[in-house]
Amino acid sequence: MSILEADSINLSFGPRKILSNVYLQCKRGDVVGIIGRNGSGKSSLMKLIFGTLRGENQSIRVNRQYVDQLYKKPEMINYLPQDSFLMNYLTVKQVSRIFDAEQIVNIEILKPHINNRIGELSGGLKKLIEIFTMLYMQSKFVLLDEPFSFLSPVFVEEVSTHIKLQSRKKGIMLTDHQYQSVWGVANKYYILYDGILREIYQLDELEQYGYLSNKS
Repeated sequence: MSILEADSINLSFGPRKILSNVYLQCKRGDVVGIIGRNGSGKSSLMKLIFGTLRGENQSIRVNRQYVDQLYKKPEMINYLPQDSFLMNYLTVKQVSRIFDAEQIVNIEILKPHINNRIGELSGGLKKLIEIFTMLYMQSKFVLLDEPFSFLSPVFVEEVSTHIKLQSRKKGIMLTDHQYQSVWGVANKYYILYDGILREIYQLDELEQYGYLSNKS
C-alpha cells in the first residue's frame, strides 16, 4: 500500500511562523481533510508536499523513501492549486486526453460539455473539470487546495461523490477554510491553527478554534 508522509515541516515568512514541525500521513483509501482559516498556511503546506515550495526543514517520503521535488513524478502525485490552470482554447475532451484522465468524459454532469472549449464554460464548470481532471489522472496521490470554494451546492455534492470514489484507488488530501464541505467527505481531519497541525476526531472540537460558535 502506498504511503505519503510529510514530516518535520517548518516554514516562516520573516518573523512569522507559518508551519511548525508539521507531520502528516496519507495512504491509499484515505481522504485527509485539513481545515484552517484563510492565511493559516494550508496552501503553503500543499506546495511544500508537492515540492514547489521549500521550507526551513522538511522531509517528504513515499513508502519510507525520501523524495525531493515530488512534482516531477506525475505518476506519483498531482496537485490542484487555487488558481485556474486550464487553457481556454482547449475542449473538455482535449483536456481529458492531454492529462490522461479520459474517464471524465463519462461523468454525467460533464457529458453535455465535452466538446465545449474551457473558455465557453462558467467558472463553476471550469473548476469542476479541473477537479475531476486531477482526481482521474493516473497518480497515487492527489492534493486538492480549496476544491469546494465558489462551487454551487450541486457541484459540491458531485465533487464529494467523486472524491470518495477515487479514494478507493489513491490517497487524497484536501483543504478548506470552512468545515461544512470537508466534514463527512474525509476519514481523517486536521486543523491548522497558529502554525500547528492538530488531528481532530469530533466535530465539537472545532468550537475551541472559533468555528462552531461563529457558524463558519
